[in-house]
Amino acid sequence: MTANAAIRVQNLSKMYKVYAHPGDLFWELVTGRARHTEFWSLRDVSFEVRQGEVVGFIGRNGAGKSTLLRILAGTLDKTEGDVRVNGRIAAILELGTGFSPEFTGKQNIQVGGLCLGMTREEIERKLDDIIEFSELRSVINQPFKTYSSGMQARLTFSTALSVDPDILIIDEALSVGDARFQRKSFSRIRELQRSGKTILMVSHDANAITTFCDRALLLEQGRVFESGSPSRIVKVYLKLLFGEGNESAALDRKDAGLEDPARDTVERSGREIVEKSQACSLQDESRFGSRLAEIVSCGIVDCDGHSTTVLESGGNYTFVLQTRFNEDLETISAGFLIRSLRGVDLYGITNSTFGLHIPPQKKGSLLEVSLDVTMWLAAGEYFATFGVAREDGVQYDLWNDAVHFNVIGPHGLFTTSVVNLSSHLSIRSINSDDFLYQRDQQSACPVKSDQDRIR
Repeated sequence: MTANAAIRVQNLSKMYKVYAHPGDLFWELVTGRARHTEFWSLRDVSFEVRQGEVVGFIGRNGAGKSTLLRILAGTLDKTEGDVRVNGRIAAILELGTGFSPEFTGKQNIQVGGLCLGMTREEIERKLDDIIEFSELRSVINQPFKTYSSGMQARLTFSTALSVDPDILIIDEALSVGDARFQRKSFSRIRELQRSGKTILMVSHDANAITTFCDRALLLEQGRVFESGSPSRIVKVYLKLLFGEGNESAALDRKDAGLEDPARDTVERSGREIVEKSQACSLQDESRFGSRLAEIVSCGIVDCDGHSTTVLESGGNYTFVLQTRFNEDLETISAGFLIRSLRGVDLYGITNSTFGLHIPPQKKGSLLEVSLDVTMWLAAGEYFATFGVAREDGVQYDLWNDAVHFNVIGPHGLFTTSVVNLSSHLSIRSINSDDFLYQRDQQSACPVKSDQDRIR
């Protein structure tokens, strides 16, 4: 274990015995013959975390993330391997641990604090701060069972955040409460980060990983699939979810009879904008129209011409649709719409609104329409809609929410941000008229600085 290491894990494995019937465990003990199957939640996991480092763990459900953190926290035994921890450790693994519905909020703070490893004196010293942070002073002496689920989450999270460990472990606990309370919680995590605490966090929120973490580890089927910078690891993770490793989309299209013999012709006629794994899915979207003109391919390509559904905020991309005309058509309007995960329309454009006229098209002709954009959306999940219609809006073919894509945001934005304004932040002393600090949002380094930080 290196001198500045807070955690060192070497060849860590965890195996669960799975019994098909409740009585199998008894007969296994009596006969000495194995009646179980082995399930390895973790297998040969090795990594090291430096003191003061913030490391994010990301992966699909069942990848072993929570199992790993529970072993590090000491609440779960390992099967094989070596785990060494240097410093006091506290874990937010399950909100509400030790909390009783019959106790008052104040009593639950005291009991929950003990479960988190604090002493009675430590709890009493921090009691007022915990209540103040939770914003529940007016109901703190009421039974916990009378609280709403949001109020319960706020109290338990406030209690958990009051622990002052050397190492803090957080497992999917940063989404409690309303937006205002979430912002406060993120600020508290930031304070711990600035004070040099070592933090390990599990989250499916790609923005939380890229915003808070110095490094990220991707777990897949109980192993470390890849590790490195958060932005790169999040891209790999999203590709595992939506990208090239997912062959089911193409198989589903074939099984449903949706393969189009014209697709090969269209793709050879221009850019190959849609790989099989990136094709517009017809499973989760609504498609309608007369089909007098038919979209045979659509998608998003990066500046290198590669199909993608993982975009970087501030990067340049092209939304493309390719259309085949099944009849002679006089008026054509082709367009694109970007919608948020909650269904809010964020951006829409057609060649007609843009002031570009598409000439009449003959039956059998093929047409490509592309939209070059700078992706100034902030981190999050979005949907792209592609459509071709008459100029009066009557649809020939509309693929609603056809492409589900993810945007990886720049460092430093609120996690609730919707747009990236590519800002430049400066701090100036009014007395001396000197710039103390300046930074471009897209830059990792200050552009002008008289000191490393404002004191």
